Formats: sequence, structure tokens, C-alpha cells
Amino acid sequence: MRPGHILHLVLLLALVSYASAFPVQNALENNKATAWFQKEYDNYFRPNLDDSTPPVIYGVSVRPPVLKTGDPRSEIRALVHDPSGLGMVYAEIGNRMNLMLDLDRDGTYTGYCGSNLPAGTYNVTIIAIDRFGNAAKDESKKITIRDLRDLNGNGIEDSLEGQKARDLKVIVLHEEKLKGNLTGISTTREKSFNVLPGSAMTVPSDRLEEIARTDGVRGVYTDQKLTLLSLQESPGSPNPAPSIIDDPRKSTGPVGKGVTVALIDTGADAGHDSLSGRIVAFQDFVNEQDEPYDDNGHGTHCASLIAGGLGMGVAPGANLVVVKVMDRNGACYLSDALKALDWCLENRDRYGIKVISFSVGGEGPSDGTSLLDEACSRMVEEGLVMCVAAGNSGPAPSSIVMPGGAKEVITVGAIDHTGMIFDLSSRGPTQAGEIKPDLVTLGVDVPSALAGSRDGQSSVSGTSMAVPQVSGASAILLEVEPELQPADVKRLLLKTADDLGAEGKDNLYGYGALNLTRALRSTNAPEEGLYPPDLADVRLNRDEATEGEPVMVEAQASGEIRSLNANIIGPDRNLEIPMDDLDGNGVYSARWETSFWTAGEYQISVDLEGGFGERESMAVPFRLLKRD
Repeated sequence: MRPGHILHLVLLLALVSYASAFPVQNALENNKATAWFQKEYDNYFRPNLDDSTPPVIYGVSVRPPVLKTGDPRSEIRALVHDPSGLGMVYAEIGNRMNLMLDLDRDGTYTGYCGSNLPAGTYNVTIIAIDRFGNAAKDESKKITIRDLRDLNGNGIEDSLEGQKARDLKVIVLHEEKLKGNLTGISTTREKSFNVLPGSAMTVPSDRLEEIARTDGVRGVYTDQKLTLLSLQESPGSPNPAPSIIDDPRKSTGPVGKGVTVALIDTGADAGHDSLSGRIVAFQDFVNEQDEPYDDNGHGTHCASLIAGGLGMGVAPGANLVVVKVMDRNGACYLSDALKALDWCLENRDRYGIKVISFSVGGEGPSDGTSLLDEACSRMVEEGLVMCVAAGNSGPAPSSIVMPGGAKEVITVGAIDHTGMIFDLSSRGPTQAGEIKPDLVTLGVDVPSALAGSRDGQSSVSGTSMAVPQVSGASAILLEVEPELQPADVKRLLLKTADDLGAEGKDNLYGYGALNLTRALRSTNAPEEGLYPPDLADVRLNRDEATEGEPVMVEAQASGEIRSLNANIIGPDRNLEIPMDDLDGNGVYSARWETSFWTAGEYQISVDLEGGFGERESMAVPFRLLKRD
């Protein structure tokens, strides 16, 4: 008997001896650990007559078999039997491992699948491996994830179906190869965009099914209306009681010099003294004018809050790029917003754009999966800080409007000068369960530049007024630390906010009220909790293995971690395995069972996602050998 087996046997005997001091039946009913060790003890001494026999899988069920995005999880169950004892049972769904456990020790293994997979139908592959490495799999079941916008799964947003209109404004998401090739279907010239590969067009309702069935089309969606997220302005500048909130416009020191903020809004009045010399570029998607103007007033108010002089702006040294997509009534279509985001990406290097201020949103609650949410998340992935409004649909819970439900953007709510939440400021959680907004700042009776005047002011309320102040604060941090990524800016602003309401982050105030003074101080001497998460090391227990041999993946990581996954990247398929820090010592582990995998060269990548969207990866090579 090998030394490892002797040690294993001694441990099992000690545990069984300890368990025997108590009534066995009670122990099995009340102590899952005792049941597990009893099972190990039984398996160790049970003679194995045929160790080449794989496990038997039967009675597989998936309930419910259909989920909508945002639904609770489905339960996956299977009866699994093997006389020599089972080592591991799991389900592969959408290239992700879902561990299954037999907690009741009755041979019924249970696992779960969440609804956060992309819409589609997936095979549920259950794999069972016994103690000797023999493996079996069952592929008898499927699970379907429905897009909330397309519950019947025909590729057409439900709100479009049943309409008889000759002209419907739609957005068609499709592969790149179709760009410019759908003109024969539409009644207008296509307007294409890249931030989400697709096209906007006007089509007759009787052509929707034809478009949806076209090879390469991902889906057909409503080109919905967007609106400004502010309330009626009043002339003049109020004189409120002294504020208990850190006013970011009174910050001293850095002014955002060298950083450009893009404002997507109604335009801006360059003739106002507070904006003199600050607008370095203007793009008009409404009236195609060359010189900056604002026929609504909202954009001027926001522009001055970002970078205005005369004490109006948070970052008076920053440059402004103004993109006009909202008309004189403060409205536009989703396709207009997507074109504006495209333009910002295309011109980011030309003008040094690092921050986007977007006080525009939908008219109802967001589930975090809208096309605008997706597009704004893509902007963050491209390295741009996205500051967006929570919306003015409060005080109802779950009233965050798009794109405020997007996970990686900075979603901003509004408070008054006493720190009380603005009654209409939208609240979380999002329909996906995320806590939103991320933080709040002054958004009630906020004075700023009045369009059409030389130096006049007006006061406006709404989350629209809070967003440009956070945008200006982001510009200041980027002046001090130009290498900060969007997740770093978000972490610094949120972790240094003044906690309001219930202790910790909540669905009224998020992390609390913006405190630019503290955020700036933290860039020079950051506290431990402000450092980004760190992925320090990745190790395998072996550099190569034969088909069927298990491989242990370990990673050392620290900080605020949202998820840590081992990704097995092979010649013919990939698998994502969640990693766990079972001992709480910062070492995360995962087990990869190589049965049913193809021999060849592999990459084992460990991918970390931080609490504020930080991402880090490390990869090591691996070779899987064919079994003789």
C-alpha cells in the first residue's frame, strides 16, 4: 500500500471513529460532511470487480426547460450510479461547467443553470466520472433561454409583431457581410453602425419575417424613442442653504487639462461666456450644421457643468466635443444614439476623447439587456468612461431606465443639497438583480449656463444634471492619472463616495454621494481597498496528461473579485470552469476532467473579473495525449 493510501486510510478511520460516537442515523440526517466521509469510507473498502465500467446516468430532468433572461435558475437533476463510487458529476451548458452534487446521498445529483446565457437553445450534457476515471455522458436534454424582447424566439422583437403599419423604424443586427446588402428590403436608405454591427431602416411590417430569416441576421428590433432625463428649468440661480454634500465644482487643484469629454445631447451654445474656447469639435446628426448651437438648452446646461468657466464646471480645463443627436424637443431615436457612439469611437484619437457624458435614456424601466445597454457596455470595453443617467422614473423600485442598467457604465442618480434622494430619481435593482445607481450627486435645482444668453444661468433638476458632474470628475482623475482604465475610474469614484442611506451600497444612493476631494486624495495615497484586484499566478498540477486524467488548475488572486474562471481552450471546443477559494486563503482552484476531450495542444486561461469591471487574464500551455 502506497504512503498516500495509508494516510487516506488513517484519516478515514479517524473520521469514522469520531462519527461512531454519535447515533449513525442522526449523523447522516443532520451532518452532510459525516455522510460524505461515510460514503468515502464505504467506497474505499468496497471491492471493485470491474474498474473499467463507466457510471450509469438516467432520469435526467431540466425544470423549467425554458427561461427568460432575468428569470431564476433552472434545476438540473440526474440519477447516477457506479458501484466503485463517483468522483465528479457536472453539466456542460453553453461551454460552461455547472457542478452537480448529491447532498442527500441518495444517488440524485442536482445542479443549476442561470438565465444569463445569450438567448438560444443549448444542449445539456451531463458527465459523470467514477473513482477510477471511467466516464459516461448523457445529452438527452436541452434548455432554452428566451430574450425578453423576443419571447417566441422568431428573431423579431415582440413589440413589432401584430403591427400593420406600412413603415416601421427598425434596427437589424447582423453580420458584417450584410452591411449595405439589405437595401432591397427597406423603404429607406440604410444607416449602418459599428458599435453594434447592424443597420437602421424603415420597412413594411409584412417584410419582418423575411428579414429575420435572412442568413446572418441576429434579430430585428424596434428603433425606439429616447428622451432627455431632466425636468423643466427655471430662470435664475437659486440660493439654497449651505450644502452638506461635497460640491465637485468647488474642487481646487486639477481642472481636467488635456482630457476631452464627449457630450451627446442637444448641442451647446458656444456663445455663452462659460463655454468660450472649450468646444474643440461639434458634430450635428440632426440638422447637419457646422457651427455649435443648441435649439433646446439642455446640452448647454450640461456642457457648462462639465467644463464651464465662471465657476460653473467641475473640470473647467477639460476640452469638450459636442455631438448633437437630440432635436429641439429633446428627443431622438436609438439609431441616432448608436451613430453618435460610433462617431465618438471613430474620432477618439483625433480629439483625445476619454469620457462620454450621456444624459439620454429610454422612457421606461430597463432590464439591462437593451441594445443601448449593450452598446454602452461595448464603449467601456473600448476604454471609454461612460457616465449615464439613472432616469427620472422614481420613486418606484426597479425604475432605472436604459442604458443605466448596463453593468459596466457609471449610472448616476440625483440628490438635493441636504443629501436627500431626489424624489423622481430612478431606483434599483435592475431586472437582472444588479444594485443601481452606482452613485449620486447634486441634481436638484442645479444652476448652470442658459442657452441664448451671454452669461445667464438657469436651474434644472433631474439625473441629467448629475451625470455631467460625474463626467467632469472623471476627467479630473484622468488628468492626474492618465493611465487609469474605465474600471479604475469607476472604482475610485464609487469607493470614495460618502455613504448615504442604509449602510453600504443600496438601490437609492448606490455607493453614496460623489466626493471628488476624497477621490483625488486617494490617487496620491490610495487605501488598501482602492487597489484593483490582482491575478498573481496560475499553476497546473501537470503540464501534460492522457485523455481521462484529471487536471487541477490553481490561481492566486486578491482584491474585490466578481468572478474567476478557468477557460479550457482546445482544438475543437472550449469550456469555462468556475474557480473557488474554498479555504479563503486567496488560492482559487478548479478541476478539469479530460474525458471526452480531443488530444492536442491547449491553452488554460484564467480570467478574472473585478467588482468594478476590471479584467485580467493569465494563460499557460498544456498538452493532452491520446490514450493508448
